[in-house]
Amino acid sequence: MKRFKDFMTEAVRQGLPHIHSTVTAKGNHTPSLSTDQFHKTTQGGKVHIHHVTEKTDGQTFKIGHDEHGFYSQHSGSGDEKARTGQDHIDRAKRRAKETGKEYNHTGPAAMAKFHDALHSNKELVKHLADTHKKTGKEVVVRGEAFNTHLAQPSHKEGEVKFVHTSYKAPKAKHGTFVIHSKLPENQHHDTEHLKGFSNHDIHIDDDKIHHAKGHVDVKDEVKDFHKLDHDLINSRTKPSNKAAKMAEHEKFNNIKKRVTKKVQAHVAKLGIKNKWGSGTEGLVVHPSEHNPHAARFKVINPAFKKAKAAGGRFGDKK
Repeated sequence: MKRFKDFMTEAVRQGLPHIHSTVTAKGNHTPSLSTDQFHKTTQGGKVHIHHVTEKTDGQTFKIGHDEHGFYSQHSGSGDEKARTGQDHIDRAKRRAKETGKEYNHTGPAAMAKFHDALHSNKELVKHLADTHKKTGKEVVVRGEAFNTHLAQPSHKEGEVKFVHTSYKAPKAKHGTFVIHSKLPENQHHDTEHLKGFSNHDIHIDDDKIHHAKGHVDVKDEVKDFHKLDHDLINSRTKPSNKAAKMAEHEKFNNIKKRVTKKVQAHVAKLGIKNKWGSGTEGLVVHPSEHNPHAARFKVINPAFKKAKAAGGRFGDKK
C-alpha cells in the first residue's frame, strides 16, 4: 500500500477535475470525478478538506540547479534548459526557423528578463547550488510565472491580467514566481525559506492557503451513489444502451452537484479568500492523511462562476 507521502509526489496539477461536470461556453463538458474517483474521495461518507491551495493560471515555469549550474524552463521551451536569458530568445528563434513560423519577440524577451532577474538573485542561486552540492541531485522548483512583461490591462483597479485572468499587480519589477507547494519537485523544499529570497526584481510566493481542517458529511450522497448502475455508467456506449446510460450519468452528475454544493458551503464557512486577486478561478483540494486515495479536484469560486454565466470575465467591471 502506498504511504501518504507517496501519493503527494504524484503529478497534481494536470487535468484537474471538478466534482461534477458542467457545460462550457463552447458547449464542451468540463472534466469531473469518475465513479472510481468519487468512490475513493467520499470514503467513509466524508470529503476531507485538509490541504487546499490556490488555483492559479500563470505560465508554467521552473528553475533548477544541476552539475552545469542554474537554469530555467517554461511551458514553451521544451526540454531545453536555459542557462541565460538569451537562451530563451535563441531557442525561440531556432524553433521559428525550424517550423517556418514567424518569430515573435514578445514572449521570449519576457522570459529572458524573468530568467535574468532570478539568475541575478545571488542568495537564491547560492541556496540552490548548496542544495545540489549537499544532495548530489538536480534541484528543481516548479510553479508558475506571473510575468509583468506579459501582463494585460484589467478593468479592475490595482490588477492586471495573466492568461485572461485578473490578478493583483505583482509587487516586484519583473513579476512573481508562484511555487506550487504540492508538486513532487517541491515536496522537500521549505517554501517559506524560498519566499525569503524575494527582492525588488522578483517576488517569490507559494499557493498555500492556511485554514482550519475539517470534512464534509456526504453520507446521503454516498448511499445514492451506491444505488446507481455502475456497470451501465462505465460500459461502452451502444445504440441499445445510449439513452439509459445518459440517464444514469445524469443521476450521477446530480449526486456530484449535491456534493459540490456542500463542499462550497464548507469552504465559505472557513472564510478562505483568494490570494491573488478578484479573477482567481478558485481552489484545489488535495488528498489528506485521512484519505490519501482521494482525487484532487477544483472548487470554483462562486463569484467567478456567476460572472462567467453572465457572459463576462471575473474581475471586469459591469
